[in-house]
Amino acid sequence: MSRAIAWGGLVFVLTLLLELPAAFVARQLDWPPGWQPGGVSGSVWDGRATRLGVLGPVEWKVRPWAQDAQLNLGFQQRIWELSIHGWPWNWQAQLAPRAVSALPPTTFVLDGSWEGRLQVNGAGRTCRTTEGALLGHDLALLSPWMVNLGSTRVELQCRDGMRLLADLQLPAEHSFKVQADPQRQRLQVDGRVEPGAAVTPLLVQARWLQPPGQTFSKVLGK
Repeated sequence: MSRAIAWGGLVFVLTLLLELPAAFVARQLDWPPGWQPGGVSGSVWDGRATRLGVLGPVEWKVRPWAQDAQLNLGFQQRIWELSIHGWPWNWQAQLAPRAVSALPPTTFVLDGSWEGRLQVNGAGRTCRTTEGALLGHDLALLSPWMVNLGSTRVELQCRDGMRLLADLQLPAEHSFKVQADPQRQRLQVDGRVEPGAAVTPLLVQARWLQPPGQTFSKVLGK
């Protein structure tokens, strides 16, 4: 009898873990301001949220026994697929654009087409190598202003932690270089604008550019 009770208890616990509601877990976590998820459904292993900060919708499938996870993240009118394999030992993560998504309006709306993929290889919390790039074409800011941004190339580097590098250019208008360091919560933007560039009034209004200068360097965060 005691063995049957033990087996019954084990089955109950496993069933509870496998079907643990994602909404229940989400309510127990202390989310940063503005990142409280909404419309959470499904389980912690296979679920969905209509909104998570600037992301939405968010869908996930996690298989810890297979060291595998896949997330579909809605961001700036696109669905981005993030897949992670082999964590926490020798892992590989890939990010790539997958489909167009109609999202609720946000403060900033970016339009354009994307291709390529980013891949990170690591172990534990360490980033070892990176491969690939994301390429953006015909990018334009639609809200709160309408500005053509041009084309960009986005890469990752493993140098004193993971860093994101982006080069944004529109011939005869402007060129920007962006370096983001998530670990240090630091973002640096170096730019140059040509005379009469459409983006100049926005940079002046944001106090990033001081006329009649044509170059600037801005550091955000720490």
